[in-house]
Amino acid sequence: MKRFSKVWWLIMVPTSIMVGLPTFLLLQGLTDLSWIACGAVALAASVTADVAIALWMESHAPTRVTIGPGEKFLKSELPGEKATVLSGFDGTSAGMVRVHGETWRARQKADDHRALSKGLQVSVIDRDNLTLIVSVHTH
Repeated sequence: MKRFSKVWWLIMVPTSIMVGLPTFLLLQGLTDLSWIACGAVALAASVTADVAIALWMESHAPTRVTIGPGEKFLKSELPGEKATVLSGFDGTSAGMVRVHGETWRARQKADDHRALSKGLQVSVIDRDNLTLIVSVHTH
């Protein structure tokens, strides 16, 4: 189940009402607390119930997407992103780059023969399994 989807809200909103309203009404009828204090306790109970349910839903239907080796990537995942050369590419077309804080193996695009040095910013052109295909920016 996707977080904040319609189904997610269809579960969370009624739960808030089903926990908060009875809590408020019980406190009003059984205690001498002001309506503000009853509301604060009811709100705290609702938030606690919502967090517990959200954690339960996440454990049973996590929203994480895992892409394994050899699987296709999402269209918006990496091509077109900028990467920084970390190492390698010294007389070879292979090295390591950093994209969004992650280190990836990289290979220079076959027809791009420009030198790639540490710190140079390159463009991600494609991905071959767990290896990025990179090229020097053309501005």
